[in-house]
Amino acid sequence: MTVTEDDVDASLIERIVGEYREMPGLALTLDQARKLWGCDAATCRCVVETLVKQGVLRWTSHGRLVIARANVAPFPR
Repeated sequence: MTVTEDDVDASLIERIVGEYREMPGLALTLDQARKLWGCDAATCRCVVETLVKQGVLRWTSHGRLVIARANVAPFPR
């Protein structure tokens, strides 16, 4: 199943951005993120790709998702 940005609940994205704001040292693998956020693999991948594309999150060289910058604006919908 292909999940698109339009399929993702905005509250999930807002919660994820909020978690990274509250815990700026948070560094998750994709599997850890999926478990923490309580979503299926396709939804997790879509959210991650969207947030990376928007510059909210970035991948580390060790394959972990971290906040891309300190002052993240609310995610545009």
